[in-house]
Amino acid sequence: MPNSKNFSTRNKSIAFLDYKPAELRMNKDWIIVYYAKNPVNRKLECQRLRVPTIASKTERIKHGKKIVLEINIRLAEGWSPFLEETGKNYKTFTEVVEGFLKQLKKQLKDGVVREDTLRTYNSNLNLLQQFFVEKRIKITFALEINKKLCVQYLDWVYIDRNNSPRTRNNHLAFLRLFCSFLVSRGIINENPVNGILPMKSQPKKREVFPENIRNKITEKLQSYDNGFYVLCMTTYFCLVRNTELGKLLVNMVNLKESSIFLPKEITKNRKDEFITIPSQFLPILKKHIGNSNPNHYLFSSDNFNVGAVQMPVRKIATAWEKLRKELNLESKYQFYSLKDTGITDLLNSGIPAIKVRDQARHYDIKITELYTPRNKGCDVTIQDANVSF
Repeated sequence: MPNSKNFSTRNKSIAFLDYKPAELRMNKDWIIVYYAKNPVNRKLECQRLRVPTIASKTERIKHGKKIVLEINIRLAEGWSPFLEETGKNYKTFTEVVEGFLKQLKKQLKDGVVREDTLRTYNSNLNLLQQFFVEKRIKITFALEINKKLCVQYLDWVYIDRNNSPRTRNNHLAFLRLFCSFLVSRGIINENPVNGILPMKSQPKKREVFPENIRNKITEKLQSYDNGFYVLCMTTYFCLVRNTELGKLLVNMVNLKESSIFLPKEITKNRKDEFITIPSQFLPILKKHIGNSNPNHYLFSSDNFNVGAVQMPVRKIATAWEKLRKELNLESKYQFYSLKDTGITDLLNSGIPAIKVRDQARHYDIKITELYTPRNKGCDVTIQDANVSF
């Protein structure tokens, strides 16, 4: 139970919504009466507590008033008598959050989820609790999470925080996962997110690089005295993800067989994967590696060169933003546009989509096709196709 020193203005503003203060009633029976909200039906229900018999009436009154004061302090701090009912699954919101994170940490240890997943979910929970504070919503019990509250939260994410439909949908997916956890633990009977539909998302804002932009990027990257050029080309040619780039070791690269092995510990789908190194990229990668220690990182904190210290993933975004500003490129040309461009070029070169899917390690070919841009005018290939009816 919270300490009385933590009593805040926010607590005061919601007084009497979840309870009615205790009062001492001295009739035939001396009792203390107060009302607390039932977490199931959300109605205020009367609670009674008998004042112990004391020979001195003055002392009994003093004792009764002391109990009243203590109950009111506890009620104002968020305590509820229902928390102490035995045989009931009245878990507090704080308890279930701790349980949810505990399970995720065990899954991380067992290799079921990645560190990025845990970090994202933890961030989502922090934002949800920020919402409660900003909207002055008092949540004591986990079963107070209902559809109305979920819709209100999603509106806050989308409207108040001015986020995109995609971000709103991501938070909807998290709520669905979190509430499924509550259902599986018997804390709530059904998922309150059921029936809340995702919003139609806009197409990806990033775009593939046209030839003039590619030339500028290549020239700028090659002028750097570091390994960022090779890192970017690893994304373009091998379609390696950001988080994987920072975990790649030299010994995962097989130059003789023109392949890169990604162990399940670093892949998104938690499966061992092999990636093909295109022949035109092989000498570039070979020069980057040189005679390096096989156990060193392929792209380290040392200016993206091979090294012993792991590179933080955020270092990639920082370096790309610097390049984008130096070249005065529009924001739609993002780091991941390298991967989009690589996928598009492979498809346009006549490589079967199924092969491109495997190189990109997409679980469905539809995901691969999402990365390819739609025509914005005449398609020369279609125009010159030698077909007739």
